[in-house]
Amino acid sequence: MPDHDNGCGAAVAEITASTELAKDFTLFQIEESLVLLAESAEEEGLTPEIERALTVYLEGAAEKRDRVADFIHFCEGMAELAKAEGKRLQARQKHFEATAERVSAMVLRVLDYLGVKKLEGRTNTLKKRKCPPSVKIIDDARVPAEFKHITVTLPLPQWQELLAGSGEELRKAVLSGIRKQETSVELEAIKQALNLEKTVEGADLVINRFKLQVI
Repeated sequence: MPDHDNGCGAAVAEITASTELAKDFTLFQIEESLVLLAESAEEEGLTPEIERALTVYLEGAAEKRDRVADFIHFCEGMAELAKAEGKRLQARQKHFEATAERVSAMVLRVLDYLGVKKLEGRTNTLKKRKCPPSVKIIDDARVPAEFKHITVTLPLPQWQELLAGSGEELRKAVLSGIRKQETSVELEAIKQALNLEKTVEGADLVINRFKLQVI
C-alpha cells in the first residue's frame, strides 16, 4: 500500500516540521493526524519521528493535549468494543450453529418418515449421508490415562526443578505450585483402539449416525 505509507510518512514529516505549525492546527487536523500517526506506528513501530510528532502535540496548547488524551481513550474504547463484539459474535455463532443442527435433525426425521434418502429443491438437495464412526465419551473419569493428555501451567522455576530431578518432596512442591490443570481425552487414539475391537472403559464407538448434507 504505497499511497498509504507515503501518506503516513508525509504526515509525520509535516507534523514534525515545526512546533509553531502544530500550534496552528485545528482540532480536526490534529485528530486526523493522530490517526495517521497511529497507523504509521502500527506498521513501523514507535519511531523517533513519530515520538517527535507526538511531542509537538503535547508541547502545544492544553486543548490540544486534551485531544491527544481523548484520542487515546477513543482507541482504548474501540479496543473494548472490539473485544465485546468478539464475544457477541461468538455467542451468535453458537446460536446459529445450534439452530442449524436442530433444523437438520428435523429434516432427517422427515426423510426417515418418508422413507427416502434425499429431497430435491430447485437449487439445493437435502440428502441423508452416513457419518464416519465417532467416539462418544460416556464417563470421562473411567477413560484410561493412556488415552489422555494433561496440560499444566506452573511457575517456570518449579518446572525447571521438575526436569532436573525428582523425589517425594519435590513432587509435592510442584503439585502445590500448579496454577492451572487441564485434562483432555485423545479421541483419535480411542477410536483406533475401538476399531481394533479393544475395550476402552468409559468410551464407546458411535456408528450408523447420519448428518444432513446440503448440496
